Amino acid sequence: MTFARAVASEWFKVWGLRSTRVVFAVSVLLTPALALIGASDPNVPADGYGTLAYWVVSLTILTQFPLLLLGVLLGSGETANRSAASTFVAVPTRTPALLARTVVTITTSTAAALLSLGLAAAVTLTTGLGRELSTELTPETTRMWLGTSLYLVAATTFCFGLGLLVGRTVLAVLATFAIFILDLATIGAPGALTSITAFLPGHAASAVTSSEEFLDVLRSMDAAPLDPWANVAITIGWAGAAVLAGIIRTRRRDV
Repeated sequence: MTFARAVASEWFKVWGLRSTRVVFAVSVLLTPALALIGASDPNVPADGYGTLAYWVVSLTILTQFPLLLLGVLLGSGETANRSAASTFVAVPTRTPALLARTVVTITTSTAAALLSLGLAAAVTLTTGLGRELSTELTPETTRMWLGTSLYLVAATTFCFGLGLLVGRTVLAVLATFAIFILDLATIGAPGALTSITAFLPGHAASAVTSSEEFLDVLRSMDAAPLDPWANVAITIGWAGAAVLAGIIRTRRRDV
């Protein structure tokens, strides 16, 4: 079987599952829904955000979790429900099938991230708040849009690798939530703690979505030791390491 056929096979298998379609839909629609609800509130001041980018991406710190869950499901699903054996009969070496599913995960998470951010921006612009927010592309807003998109894809891919590595959906979900909630719990923490959490895969979420003004405050507290783009690169590195470890573990695991 060629790699292209392996990718096509994994694509149809993944999208043939109701769980994939449901979690994907939630991942795409949650951010726009919260953006519309918040922007429709007359008590939300536009000057508190300033830009459309900041308004939209700040929501993803909370709304990222369905997408992370999707990554876990794509990684652990076949092993957990004992359906991986049929896949590996068609691809005995296993690696091409696992790399194909990695490609499907990256493609799916990219689509979800872009659709979610794009729809959130679109619905916000239909509100009074949206018409007061700046849509100008600056180095800060470019970092927010692009950095958040890259982070969401990398974080989802990391969760996919974690799912492959653990092989049990419940354990992988618990590990995912522990890792990514830890960063939320330590925002603004003392420098000694932040110097550790800054190297975790979830730290980029708060880094790329923050305004330069807030980052300056964190830097003055020694609570932002790395540049936001460095945090994104760390998440990408974690994703690559998790997928590699997951592939090695799956190649050796009885299915």
